[in-house]
Amino acid sequence: MKANECSIAIGEGLATIKRRGTRGTTVAHILGTIEADGLEVVCLDRLVHGIAESEMDGWQVIGAVTSVLARPIGPIPAKSSRN
Repeated sequence: MKANECSIAIGEGLATIKRRGTRGTTVAHILGTIEADGLEVVCLDRLVHGIAESEMDGWQVIGAVTSVLARPIGPIPAKSSRN
C-alpha cells in the first residue's frame, strides 16, 4: 500500500519524512547506503513507515525494526497531479 502523500528528503546522514496533513516530521539517521543491481538502497536507524505501507514518495520501503528504502537509480519521474 502506498503512503498517503508524503515526501522524503535524503541529506547528509539524515532522512526526513514529512506526511501531508501533519505538523511534525520524522527524522531518521542513515546507517548506510548502497548501490547495487540498478537500485539505490538506504538503511535507516528506525521505522518510518506504517505496517501496511510498502511505498513512500517513490521509494519501496520494508523492515520490521528499521526501515530500508529502495528505488531504481536514475532520473526521478515527475509526480502526477492526478494522485
